[in-house]
Parts: sequence; C-alpha cells; structure tokens
Amino acid sequence: MALIQLTKNHTDHSTDKGYQFEFFCDRCGNGFMSEFKPSAAGSATGALRTVGDLLGGVFDRVGHSTYEIERVVRGPGHDKAFRDAVEEAKPNFRLCPKCASWVCLTTCWNQKRGLCYECAPS
Repeated sequence: MALIQLTKNHTDHSTDKGYQFEFFCDRCGNGFMSEFKPSAAGSATGALRTVGDLLGGVFDRVGHSTYEIERVVRGPGHDKAFRDAVEEAKPNFRLCPKCASWVCLTTCWNQKRGLCYECAPS
C-alpha cells in the first residue's frame, strides 16, 4: 500500500454521521475542505438508537450495542475517506522541491519557478 502524502497540516472534522477533512497550506494557512462523505455505519447506528429510544427494551440494547460495531467498522471507513479526501485536495496544493512544504496554488506557488514563494519570491 502506498503512503499517503499531504497529511502534515490537516484537521479531521469527521463525526459519527460521516467524514470530512480540511487541509491547510503550510505557508499561508489557507484551508480547503473536502466534500462530506456520509458514513453508512453511522447512519445505521443512528437509526437503531432512535428505534431503541422509542421502543426501549431489547431494541434499546441493540441500538446502543451498535456503537461497538461502528467503532470496528469506522477504522477502515475512516481510512478510505481520508485517502479519498487527500486525492480530492491534492490538485489545490504543490509540494515545493526545495523546502518540502505543501503550499496552495492560489496564493503561495510560483508557477514560473516551480517553487513556493518562500523559496522563489516574485
């Protein structure tokens, strides 16, 4: 399995409902938010908890025990969502070959020089 790049400067906004990540430019701090990806396990857990809260008894125990199942499933689902978010964010960044910073294309990348503006000011 290939290593995931572009992970130095990010925030995980994921919840039990789904996955979303924000990636930041190492130079200026501009952020790019990935698209929200719903979690199938999180949706099913929420539905079972609602049924359990309404009906109680056995349904209540099933609804709350799905939390344990969600924790097992969330690992691989979260990892895949993160890999997808990295691929979604990569077109907005370039890796400076001189200083190894991930910088945004819109503000911090010197296209003519192929370096960030820190290493090649205009």
